[in-house]
Amino acid sequence: MEKVKLLIIGAGPAGYVAAIRAAQLGLQPVVIEKSYLGGTCLNRGCIPTKALISAAEALNSVKNCGAFGISAGEPTFDWSKVVEYAQNVAAKNRAGIQYLFKKNGIRHVDALAQFTSAHTVKAGETEFEAENIIIATGSKVRDIPAFPIDGKQIIGSDEALFPEKLPKSIAIIGGGVIGVEIGFVYHTFGVEVTIIEALSTIIPLEDADISKELTKEFKKKKIKLYTGTAVEKVEKLDGKVVISLANGTQVEAEQVLSSIGRSPNTDNLALENSGVQRDKRGFIPVNEHFETNIPGIYAVGDVIPTPMLAHTAEHEGIAAIEHIAGMHTEPINYTNNPACIYCTPNIASIGLREAQAAEKGLKYKVGKFAFTANGKAVASNHTTGFVKVIIDEESHKILGAHIIGYGATDLIAEFIPVMNTGATAEDIIESIHPHPTLSEASLEAVLNALGRTIHA
Repeated sequence: MEKVKLLIIGAGPAGYVAAIRAAQLGLQPVVIEKSYLGGTCLNRGCIPTKALISAAEALNSVKNCGAFGISAGEPTFDWSKVVEYAQNVAAKNRAGIQYLFKKNGIRHVDALAQFTSAHTVKAGETEFEAENIIIATGSKVRDIPAFPIDGKQIIGSDEALFPEKLPKSIAIIGGGVIGVEIGFVYHTFGVEVTIIEALSTIIPLEDADISKELTKEFKKKKIKLYTGTAVEKVEKLDGKVVISLANGTQVEAEQVLSSIGRSPNTDNLALENSGVQRDKRGFIPVNEHFETNIPGIYAVGDVIPTPMLAHTAEHEGIAAIEHIAGMHTEPINYTNNPACIYCTPNIASIGLREAQAAEKGLKYKVGKFAFTANGKAVASNHTTGFVKVIIDEESHKILGAHIIGYGATDLIAEFIPVMNTGATAEDIIESIHPHPTLSEASLEAVLNALGRTIHA
């Protein structure tokens, strides 16, 4: 039995960031990770998808360069090299984490971790006894018994990232973040894409105006959308897949992507030996400091019922470590947790959607500003979309910000400290925004909410 101060199970964004912070605080962490460092995000999620999206954007830039007076001819691509690029990007990031582990003196145990009691965990041939344990094992693709993933005709997001060749057509069940991002990539590289969403709109967790704008842009791209209808049956017939929808429509495709969310990855930890409780969905309940029902055992990231976002997981991991170290920590305000979608056009949001503000009975003002009236957007030929803000009518505090368009996932950063500190619309207005930049659209949206728009 080897005794350690801190054991971290999982080296995704929550686990590896927690380990680095723990090392900084002298907690001498040991990290158990049986797969690649970086977890799903770095290896099969955030990073490789963004590499593929960047490749798709590059292809679109060449296709559209005629708007700048540049003639490049009809662009071609080698899908195998596109995949190789994305895989190399993931590998470079893995190497970066390995370097950070070495730099910070973090021990990595390459094995499956399983609890043997509340504070003992076996990993390979070694059994550890730890003062504190953090469970950060992430999530896995959710499978549906009615149409189980077979890795060939019916695939999950893991198989969708690095296929040897692209299908001629794909039907995506689920119009959330994964569905629209992979749909955008596949469409750009010539695949006929159909997206099916049971709820009334794609990206249903976003503000209604944002969803409406993305729907319009996807229809322009000839991406087929079926919303407000559920999948009743999926059949594999003669080398194709036939999907029967509740509205009577049948959709045929060479391949189906099951994109209906992810589940917490807690099944193989032997949690029953630790006494740690799980809810009916498999998530681990925690308190505001990320402590489970067992003293000294914490859980962070996708295994707890908070937003399944890498940056959220990192924040949770650091908060848990600082609590273990005896530091004062404030509970995370998940309302001010930004969310990003990286298809084209980009989408980013923070705070309340307009419908939520109305449901709460809040008195609010809405401000919008289109990128068609932003000088930098016009100059760069990226005029799709807008910035939308929701402002408290009396205090002028920012209740929510929603952006769709080029650079949205970077522009949202302005609103994060504003909302966290309770700053007002006037604080944004009195902050000089550089010209010409896309950030001026955020300023103008705030001005618009107060009836002071300059450029519209």
